[in-house]
Amino acid sequence: IRESLKKTHKLAILDESTYSGGVGTTLSAIISEEMFDELDAPVKRLCMDNAPVPYATSMETAVVKRGSDLVRGVAELVKKQW
Repeated sequence: IRESLKKTHKLAILDESTYSGGVGTTLSAIISEEMFDELDAPVKRLCMDNAPVPYATSMETAVVKRGSDLVRGVAELVKKQW
């Protein structure tokens, strides 16, 4: 992560857990604390909303982040002027 951050100075984290208390939250905090000087923008976290995962597959698809969400999130991160 550190080597990639040195090249791009931006970071997006795709995580299937919820926005609060998930692995992405912890990674974001560690990176923000230990590699803050390398960041040119806030860490972009792509996580589920703070709600239980629905059991129905059709509803789960609407809630859980996918690769297409990552592509959109990274494009937004790159295009936005910080």
